[in-house]
Amino acid sequence: MKFRRLALALLLLSSVFFVFAEVEQENQENQENPLNKKLDTRGLLPLHAKDIEEGSYEIETASSSSMFKIEKTVLYVKDNAMTADITLSGKGYSNVTMLSAADSEGLTSLEGTTAAVGKDGKYVFTLPVQSLNTELVCSAFSKKKQKWYERRVVFYSEKIPAENLFVTPYVMQKCALKDGSYTIGVKLSGGSGRASVKSPAAMSVKDGIPLARIEWSSPNYDYMILNGEKILPLANEQNSVFELPVLVFDKPMSVFADTRAMSTPHEILYQLEFSLSTAEQKGSMTFALVIAAIFLLTVALVLFLVMRLCFKKEK
Repeated sequence: MKFRRLALALLLLSSVFFVFAEVEQENQENQENPLNKKLDTRGLLPLHAKDIEEGSYEIETASSSSMFKIEKTVLYVKDNAMTADITLSGKGYSNVTMLSAADSEGLTSLEGTTAAVGKDGKYVFTLPVQSLNTELVCSAFSKKKQKWYERRVVFYSEKIPAENLFVTPYVMQKCALKDGSYTIGVKLSGGSGRASVKSPAAMSVKDGIPLARIEWSSPNYDYMILNGEKILPLANEQNSVFELPVLVFDKPMSVFADTRAMSTPHEILYQLEFSLSTAEQKGSMTFALVIAAIFLLTVALVLFLVMRLCFKKEK
């Protein structure tokens, strides 16, 4: 008898639990407003198909909703367009479209939307991607609720190798270095490998904005391009010298450099990587040496006076 009562109690308790779980999930779906959840794109430059070499890349994707969790994304770039295969963690959505929920509700049917394709027990959707590193709106159709839920997603470019990017995916931001003059280690990659740049390079920081002096091993570079902006060399220099803003530290920064060393001028894609740990403020070492010298002179003077006093007492 007691066993039956216990079993009945457990059955009732589990029923109540599942009811509350279902209500809670429905409340999350109804009350959650993804438009108010800002996804992090600070310091990132929006990238389009023209900025990326054709190919396929596994990238990271963030979603504004835990109910729309993306486990894996493969980006495809071809014919100046981008698409992405996104793999969801669950099977609650049958269709996804790159429209708002309001626009999606106006659809007379699910035709023309992206339907789920089962792969390895997961749901995969192929979506058009307008740009990377920006918030994009999409809507997912709930099989259970038979309605559209609006979401926001960001396709990040960070995992795409720098040599496959024609621009650097960063924008100018203030750095943590104090204003002043510095030297900093810089590494060059890309091109044929025959060119080099002077390292450490001189760098100035004003109002938190770092500007590096890039000196090439050749006088044949007549301009550089950084994120679409053409930069001319400094005048009266033996080799080609440019002043470039440092958009990011400890990560490759893609630039084009036009060289006249060949029969016809060529724009060559390079990557510059500035090592923040090597940044050294000019004058700081000199100041430290001066302080050390003053300290040593003070110690020597004190010892001299003590020895002189002792010598007088002995007399």
